[in-house]
Amino acid sequence: MKQANLQPHIKLKSVDKVCLISGNPDRVPIIASYLKDPREAASHRGLVSYKGFTPKKGIPVTVLTTGMGCPSTAIVLEEAYRAGGRIIIRIGSCGSLQPGREMGIGAIFVPHAAVRDEGTSPQFASIEFPAAAHPEIHRVLCDAAKSQAIPYNTGVVWSTDVYYSPDVSQFRKWAEYGAVCVEMESSLVFIFGSVKGDVLTGAILTSDGNLVEKTNIYTGDIEKNYDIFQEGVKKAIECAINAVDMFHES
Repeated sequence: MKQANLQPHIKLKSVDKVCLISGNPDRVPIIASYLKDPREAASHRGLVSYKGFTPKKGIPVTVLTTGMGCPSTAIVLEEAYRAGGRIIIRIGSCGSLQPGREMGIGAIFVPHAAVRDEGTSPQFASIEFPAAAHPEIHRVLCDAAKSQAIPYNTGVVWSTDVYYSPDVSQFRKWAEYGAVCVEMESSLVFIFGSVKGDVLTGAILTSDGNLVEKTNIYTGDIEKNYDIFQEGVKKAIECAINAVDMFHES
């Protein structure tokens, strides 16, 4: 039997077929805490990973951090793929681009596609090719939210390389086109799944603010806003883990 190679950045020889990924390394142990029998698997250069099992069905899951932005995400995805990852769900944060209470802090988004306004995914596929979540992963994420009576938004997420954009008109432009939120990794995640062919990808995101209404967790009542955001993150984690079980039932 061929010995698996140790992946140089995630420092794992193998990952589970199901991988939950987060840009924030601090969120990885939080996600893992919702699993049964969680344990730290590796930690190298800020790339933390845990392993555990879904509480209901006992599906093995690896939780990995990708760091911020598409370049580091591409490294983690490639190494996770080489180590056995085939279902990859991003649990991340975003900023809302549309007005309204349902788009405020703590709002949940399950995007079906992403704007490829970043420089990494074109290295995998021509920019004309659309970045779309796998329809089955998108479906089970939405079904999981419905089963838990969690309100959610779907639509197109704008993925960008620039967090502090010097051109605020970009936010208005993509909002006018209909994008529902903005973040930095989903486009690459979706393209990676399409290019590999045998990888199913999706994303569930929690809003930490509304760029149209100029509100975020650091404005107004910061403690209250942070609590609302963390409650949204909790719901997103529960949805993602529920979706893993639902996918394996279908």
